[in-house]
Amino acid sequence: MTVIEKTTDTTSASPPVSWPLSDQKEQAQLEAWFSAKGINFNKPGIHDQPAFLKAEQANPRVLEFVSRYVEARKYSDDELLDASRKIRIASEAVSAALERDGGLGKCIVAASSLSRMLDELGIWNYTAKANVSVHFPSEIRQSSRHFYSIDITRFEAPHAIVVAPPFAIIDPSIKFQAYDTPAMRASIPGLVISDEMRQYRPLYRNMISPELRALRRLGDDERQLELFIKTNSLHMLDLMAQLPPRKTHFGKDGCLEYAIVAIGGYPEKLHDLVHPNTHLDGLSPLEIFKRDVQPFIA
Repeated sequence: MTVIEKTTDTTSASPPVSWPLSDQKEQAQLEAWFSAKGINFNKPGIHDQPAFLKAEQANPRVLEFVSRYVEARKYSDDELLDASRKIRIASEAVSAALERDGGLGKCIVAASSLSRMLDELGIWNYTAKANVSVHFPSEIRQSSRHFYSIDITRFEAPHAIVVAPPFAIIDPSIKFQAYDTPAMRASIPGLVISDEMRQYRPLYRNMISPELRALRRLGDDERQLELFIKTNSLHMLDLMAQLPPRKTHFGKDGCLEYAIVAIGGYPEKLHDLVHPNTHLDGLSPLEIFKRDVQPFIA
């Protein structure tokens, strides 16, 4: 497991030897589906192919097939070692730009930009929308901070991360969400990268906001809350079954829990991300890539 602040050392401490979510049967089934649609699955960027875009017009959820393939695919040790080094370089560049920017709530920009940089580097990855629970170190706060997927005005995740083997979690922006105190923010790493796949079972009361539970008189009974999600947003539970919820630890006894409930990201490629809304610290994702990533990729 790795949870790190930004560093200048981009070497991997130990070569990753496996990707624990590889699933030969799932990989074969997805490859058969891609082949039937005329989609080349031999290199990253599946979701940019014309054949895939055509399939996506008929069924917007086929983007989930790419995320499932990224997780189910078998990777060689050399692939994982090379990807690990490049992912660290790109992740630190995005995290540093986000810190210089100083804005809060830019997780979609950060994760989507990072994902497109990894596409440019030929690294398998996807952007995930996630329900997040932050359990702070005990010396900071006993209670937790939840970023609810299901709220009065929203049935979609409030946070975004990247998954790119060998890393089950890449989160450059969790530190730059809204917290009650400066100490809470200070306790969280500026860049979270976890190469350990620790699964957990999410509590549904941590996915549905207290305001909505009160409005619908749902209470805290997990069975009742599960029924509510099944009735109103069944696809969330389906995706959580396919892309397992994962957690990582930080500090003395802090913990970050991520339940993936949707797949997202920018439809534009890296070179086409020119809108100011995609910028961090006044720089486009491509400018960050050219200045802070590309020169350090051997």
